[in-house]
Amino acid sequence: MRQIWLAACLLLAAPAVPGAEPAGSEAADWIGVDGASAELVPEPVFGGRVMLYRAGPRDADAVVLIHGLGNNAARDWSRVIPALAQSYAVYALDLPGFGQSDKGNHLYSPKNYVLAIEAVLAERVPRPFALIGHSMGGAIVLAYAAAYPRRVRRLIAVDAAGVLQASVYAEFLGRATAGRAVGMEMRWFDSLVRTIQDRAERLPGRSELILENAEARRRLLRGEPTAIAGLALAEHDLSRALRSIAAPTLVIWGGNDKVAPLRTGQAVAGVIPGARLAVIPGAGHEPQLEAPQRFNAIVLDELGGRLEAKPYALPRAKIQGGRSARCAGERGQEFSGDYERLILESCLEVQIAGARIGYLRATNSTVRIVNSQIRDGVGASSSRLELTAGVVGGPLMLYATSVDAAGTRFESDDVIAANRGSAPLTLRLSVTELSRAGAAPRYVHDIIRLAPGQRLAD
Repeated sequence: MRQIWLAACLLLAAPAVPGAEPAGSEAADWIGVDGASAELVPEPVFGGRVMLYRAGPRDADAVVLIHGLGNNAARDWSRVIPALAQSYAVYALDLPGFGQSDKGNHLYSPKNYVLAIEAVLAERVPRPFALIGHSMGGAIVLAYAAAYPRRVRRLIAVDAAGVLQASVYAEFLGRATAGRAVGMEMRWFDSLVRTIQDRAERLPGRSELILENAEARRRLLRGEPTAIAGLALAEHDLSRALRSIAAPTLVIWGGNDKVAPLRTGQAVAGVIPGARLAVIPGAGHEPQLEAPQRFNAIVLDELGGRLEAKPYALPRAKIQGGRSARCAGERGQEFSGDYERLILESCLEVQIAGARIGYLRATNSTVRIVNSQIRDGVGASSSRLELTAGVVGGPLMLYATSVDAAGTRFESDDVIAANRGSAPLTLRLSVTELSRAGAAPRYVHDIIRLAPGQRLAD
């Protein structure tokens, strides 16, 4: 199944970690902070016990840390807790199924983890707290902040995984893996990736039957928490949750993340109201371990309200100046700022960022559009369009063109996209919003195929 294949890729991409040590009187020694403690506490969601670590002054403002996949669990924060514990009451837990917490053949989904975290923290951390999550934990804290908005004082999501639609992430993973093996300049590389992606999309998907049935989890996933959590993460849709988050939010990303692409962070920061994005150049998927000094400085400034960072999303504004531009037969052209018209003809690897465009036309081109606004729609022929964050007003008129949109808002009174060609085309939409004035927004996190002449309406 497509989803199992994706979960396997997630596991293969995750870095290896040492096994957790047995619980005991020295269970908190790894924290390296005087007075740190570790305690197995009951939680009712999975019916087991959770290892809860504490450090720092108990009467200070609380910071809660949520880890990602891997049995290293809360130890992923080993280089962060000592810095935080000087000023904050730090709580870190091994999520159920990981580290020193109880394990079993349970549905380890983001939704259930949110419930388990609240069950553990409700009485122990009664006041609003700062919440920080990494990788899978990043997706979990995003879901928690949406579910319990009054509980979260500040939110920090670090290299969050599981946000992009499964097929989109499959393509990224396929490119990253194949690129490491064969080199990105191979002429057949794009064809290889498309073949892998198409195969993954066309395999039947019945992951909900696996996840919700204990015997199916045992037979197909061996009842392993990591496999179950990875599959459930791949299937979780954050479209609505992201847009409902009210807490001040900072998204931190490793600029060289090979597990969760920077594009994910751009989409998340572009969708959450007022969210900001901080990129750590050169860091990979675990910036808190790879670049702890830079990471901790950003986190401490954010927690203290000292971080100078503007909201990531480009502010809505009218196009100024009446400028137009054309690209013909070039590679790697970059565009930003305001354009009434932008025409691309046989241009490859075009980068459009922080731009406001009246109308965009692309022919035989590959275009990456990040955090930009398009007022009057897009016309594209024999092209590939990748949109991340931003807003598109007016329709996408497409001929033999593929579209991959993540965290994008499409605004139209009628048609969002139309296939003007003679062959089917595919729209890959991740945490995407379709909006029409006077109507409730529609959220889409799926693959949509348009037959010739077919239209996608809002």
